[in-house]
Amino acid sequence: MSPKGFFVAGTDTGVGKTEIGRAICAWMARKGLHPLALKPVETGCEPDRPEDALALREACGSSQPLDELCPYRFRLPAAPLVAAEAEGARVDLLRIEGLVERARAPIVVEAAGGLMVPLAREPLSIDQIDPADGPPAQAIVTNLDLAERLRLPVVLVGRAGLGTLNHCALSVEALEQRDILLAAVVLNRTQPEDDPTVVSNARWVAEMTGAQVLGPGPFVADARERVLALAELVAPLVP
Repeated sequence: MSPKGFFVAGTDTGVGKTEIGRAICAWMARKGLHPLALKPVETGCEPDRPEDALALREACGSSQPLDELCPYRFRLPAAPLVAAEAEGARVDLLRIEGLVERARAPIVVEAAGGLMVPLAREPLSIDQIDPADGPPAQAIVTNLDLAERLRLPVVLVGRAGLGTLNHCALSVEALEQRDILLAAVVLNRTQPEDDPTVVSNARWVAEMTGAQVLGPGPFVADARERVLALAELVAPLVP
């Protein structure tokens, strides 16, 4: 495990990133590592109550101030860049990087959405600008770009069932192209009934990507019991 922690990303929306992020935080806390959590952007929430970020903090057992736990909080349930621009706001990547750099304990960073979800805009670099094009445009920054900057091992969360092979393979390929370390792929059950692919998907994801695959994790309806069960699932990440 990196002493700085993990970057928890998803292959898609609704795959259970927060569940797995909470599980990692809870397991670290059980190991006496006093982890911190960071949900850089949460959308679809009340600004004073970002539920995913607060759940991560609870799993850590920390008392982080809200602005350090989740610096950007928007009401619109959309990609971070879309939600920010709807409120006339912007996400500052340097602020996020600073929170990770200053962390004095392992930090679990949970992305909002999949790797290619737009996060912010930044000015193009000098070598990208053609003076003939007029005023310089801005580049879109994604969760993948943030992962590359933070250099934390990535825990990639995917659904346990049908459709996960394509999503996992594409996401792992994107990480490899940026030379970003992949700690593991975690296949997460998000519904009580399994489709026929659940029993073999872990084997196929491992064969297709060469990644360590954890899961499929158990489906546990009770939220408190779920985090304990999933903590056991992610235990190999923090031996």
